[in-house]
Amino acid sequence: MLEHLDNIIKDINIIKDSNNYNLENVDINYLKNKINDLKDNINLETVKELANIIYQLNIDNTFSELTDHISNEFYAFEFLLEQKIKEGKV
Repeated sequence: MLEHLDNIIKDINIIKDSNNYNLENVDINYLKNKINDLKDNINLETVKELANIIYQLNIDNTFSELTDHISNEFYAFEFLLEQKIKEGKV
């Protein structure tokens, strides 16, 4: 489950190193920090906030391959988290 968050961090680092992405509405450093926080402490409010930020990043960049990958990785994380909650493991 956490490997999906690690993949998002890798993608965020690529975005940070590039000047090809619209970051007008998204603080990429804040996003990275919140993802790291989530790895240490699963918080459903943070999950919801991150979903909104990632959606905005994806929209602002016309669903680019990289931002779409971030969105897919976060969706996979959310799906697995939901499964663990249902099983009572979180």
